[in-house]
Amino acid sequence: MNPKILVCFAIISSGALLGCSNVARGDEVSGPKPAQLSPALEFDSLHMIDRENGWAKRAAAVFRTNTWVFDAKAILRTTDGGKSWKSVLSAGPKDKLISFFYDSETAWVTAVFDEATNVTVFRTRDGGRSWVSADLRQSKWIQDCCLAFPETRAGWLMLIPDHGMNSSPGDLYRTDDGGANWRRVNSTGASPRAWSWEDAALPEFEDRHPYLVCGGAIAFRNAPTGWLCGSMASTTPGFLFMTEDAGLTWQVQTLPLPSSLHDGRIEPTGLPHFFPMGGNDGIVGAQFWPTDYSTNFCTVIYRTHDGGLSWQPTTPVKYMGVLDFITARKGWIWSPRPHSTGSTVPVKGILYSTDDGGASWRPVRAEKSMEDYLTHGEDIVRLDFVDDEYGWAIARDGHNLTQLLKTTDGGVTWTKLALKIAP
Repeated sequence: MNPKILVCFAIISSGALLGCSNVARGDEVSGPKPAQLSPALEFDSLHMIDRENGWAKRAAAVFRTNTWVFDAKAILRTTDGGKSWKSVLSAGPKDKLISFFYDSETAWVTAVFDEATNVTVFRTRDGGRSWVSADLRQSKWIQDCCLAFPETRAGWLMLIPDHGMNSSPGDLYRTDDGGANWRRVNSTGASPRAWSWEDAALPEFEDRHPYLVCGGAIAFRNAPTGWLCGSMASTTPGFLFMTEDAGLTWQVQTLPLPSSLHDGRIEPTGLPHFFPMGGNDGIVGAQFWPTDYSTNFCTVIYRTHDGGLSWQPTTPVKYMGVLDFITARKGWIWSPRPHSTGSTVPVKGILYSTDDGGASWRPVRAEKSMEDYLTHGEDIVRLDFVDDEYGWAIARDGHNLTQLLKTTDGGVTWTKLALKIAP
């Protein structure tokens, strides 16, 4: 599978700070101590590399005994298909950790201390047994981060400083040596104007801009070509921006409405994925928001065969849910019926599969379906397949309590994994 971004919050206790705002240099550090985890594992994100090896993160607060509990947080690794997990990175309850997992051995982790302006980038090439760090000192508290590595040496880091609801700042950094040194290559601070949602109707919004229009999540297909998914404010719709010069300039990409949908807007729900990584064939997910809310919302997969220069819509799937693709043709979508996230009413939905890149979808005829594990208001928040047969899913309820599910037959039968911490 393609490397994916995993987001969580944590504390990292090692790494030397540098007195430069734009550049970071690497320092050798010992591997962080394993986190002391409570018996229950509540997963936020999951990224399996193959049938046996994978990564996960534990970070969100959970609601137990009538109160929200901030448990110890950690990056975890499995070598037995998710039966047992080993903590490879310590984490405290109030800080931030953003991860990018490249393969079973290589990963990058950005750590931000509680209410701190310093960002530490850790990297490992041995599955978390040892780490190297580099530090970036910022002038503002960092609210969020995003990492992207199309290959092991070239990478990008988006830093989102603290801001209000009506703005979306961002600073983009680049490394050419695997994360040892970082330099800032662009920023929303370079923009001569503060773009708003209403400004998106202006002709000049579609120009190529030598600055970031907004901050957001990033992904790169190769060193020059990347995407940013973000919005001009916390309460406004998102856009997809593309760069073809390693982040120096950006231009908005418009996703056309499928012919079967009318009177609404399309909003990207994530970033493009390419198959193989760096190839020309890829997909990006989006959601259709109808003007008339009595009309069904839809999930739409867009395909590209020219490296993301253009995108073509496929057949919409009713409702909005998580998705995963293992090739440009083979993928799955979980389509839950509308429900309240705080309810304990069983969630109903259908797992769909495609073999033609979304041109057609068919329900997976389940013998032991996902619905059987969603009896108390849980919903599927993550799908992660590694091939036609083996896949995993995270089911989460309104209290952030989770179940890890696994299939070995392409989604026909699901079982719940009894999670445990490996010594």
